[in-house]
Amino acid sequence: MLREDERAKVADATKLIENDRVQHFWDGDKSLGLSFGKVLTLPRGRKLAWDVYFAFGTKAEWKEAPPRPQAWMHQLGTDERLLDGKKLRASVRKLLQDLE
Repeated sequence: MLREDERAKVADATKLIENDRVQHFWDGDKSLGLSFGKVLTLPRGRKLAWDVYFAFGTKAEWKEAPPRPQAWMHQLGTDERLLDGKKLRASVRKLLQDLE
């Protein structure tokens, strides 16, 4: 999304969250971000999702369009989904507890 973004930096970024349940993606052509922009209501009428954090339930199915995440936050503007680490952690913990 920024001029300095490049695929070579992905390896370092993926080390920030290392867990077998976490997936990291490089979206160089913005196709995934545009797809999520169609299924989410992003702030300021944005159509491209980037700097977003998603948590999906076990029934999420990836088909032609991506599924809506059960929990998500962003860094795209100020609204009720603006990234708050404590709130996101609580949402993810609830999803994990529901698996037990």
